[in-house]
Amino acid sequence: MKFNDKNKPVMVITGTSKGVGREVALDFLGNGYYVAGCSRGVSTIQDDSYLHSQVDISDEKQVQIWIRSLKKNLGRVDFLVCMAGVLNSFSHVALTSGSSLMSFLNVNIAGTFYVCREVSKLMIAERNGSIITISSIMTHLHEPGAAVYSLSKSAIVEMTKVLAKEVAAMNINCNVIAPSYMITDATKTFKSDYAATMLEKQTIKRPVTAKEVSNIISFFCAPESKCITGQVISMGLVC
Repeated sequence: MKFNDKNKPVMVITGTSKGVGREVALDFLGNGYYVAGCSRGVSTIQDDSYLHSQVDISDEKQVQIWIRSLKKNLGRVDFLVCMAGVLNSFSHVALTSGSSLMSFLNVNIAGTFYVCREVSKLMIAERNGSIITISSIMTHLHEPGAAVYSLSKSAIVEMTKVLAKEVAAMNINCNVIAPSYMITDATKTFKSDYAATMLEKQTIKRPVTAKEVSNIISFFCAPESKCITGQVISMGLVC
């Protein structure tokens, strides 16, 4: 599959088969973008401007093959949004298994790193692009049970800020969005009082929506935002 309209922007989004990633992909398709998405599962989006690939982003080789295929088929990537991540458990440090730790590190940290690294190579060649990664306000709350999740999201912030400095001279800006509580498949599986507990800790005491996330992505991707890089937008919380 090739995207034939050279004037339409090309956005790569990870984690597009469900949840917030899927909603963000649909928003940008509706706004006239070409979207190349990925997930470990099959596509749930049917649109002539959408290209789906089944990729496990924690597998370095799979990511390399995927991004090389995008270069071959699409020619360029204008925007990258790293939505894919895991939030599959909360557990106190003393009760956290090595396998649980590695699942967070492999997807949230290594997966985000691999995708940013490979896409940034394409953007450097074009001397243009915008990269948006996803952190969380949990890095500010220090919530018991969230040590590994918060660790992984803090690492994403630091990696993005370093990358921002490395690629600034190539007209590439890199920024972070840190959402507060969102209603997702993952959060629906937590204890019934989880939502109330999290909302009480927020400044804005309601869930953040995917539309609001898309709005911040649009802001970071606007030509007028090229001077903004290495920044973190926290949603729903005064930090």
